[in-house]
Amino acid sequence: MLSLDNVFDEESFLAFNKRVQDRLKSNEKVTWCCELKLDGLAVSILYENGVLVSAATRGDGTTGEDITSNVRTIRAIPLKLHGENIPARLEVRGEVFLPQAGFEKINEDARRTGGKVFANPRNAAAGSLRQLDPRITAKRPLTFFCYGVGVLEGGELPDTHLGRLLQFKQWGLPVSDRVTLCESAEEVLAFYHKVEEDRPTLGFDIDGRGD
Repeated sequence: MLSLDNVFDEESFLAFNKRVQDRLKSNEKVTWCCELKLDGLAVSILYENGVLVSAATRGDGTTGEDITSNVRTIRAIPLKLHGENIPARLEVRGEVFLPQAGFEKINEDARRTGGKVFANPRNAAAGSLRQLDPRITAKRPLTFFCYGVGVLEGGELPDTHLGRLLQFKQWGLPVSDRVTLCESAEEVLAFYHKVEEDRPTLGFDIDGRGD
């Protein structure tokens, strides 16, 4: 489970888009599935026959920390998937994060009781997930959006990224409502600028836009 690469300006993105077109050996416009890059903690959740059996942090990309007991307390994450054609084994990847309002409440309570005050929502989310006592994690208003798949056995998923996210949503997994299909590089840049405009009112932190 690796981290994402990134670009920092329009020129770099357009150069990347050109490299993709060149590699595809096509003059047709590339279609992009765009979504927010949440500023939280990347997690991997394994379902067997639709039942949540384990969860781990990304760790070093190969081995992460076992956070199964704590993930089970996050209300946004279903303990059991519902619907048809659920794979025998499905590894869902996504981000656990803390909305701004929840972060402020945690720190407000900490100041009142003399507890630990967190520097930012990401640190608060990470600290909450790594609690030794799941009852503490359960009191934290953590939430989750899925964005990808790892292990897939005994089943099938749609070929496209957007199709997979929509399938996850049908099974009860939370998916960001900001996921957008862009038919050209120009639409990607328009998506980027719209997110920048809306960023102060999202209610949670992001550290980029993902394609």
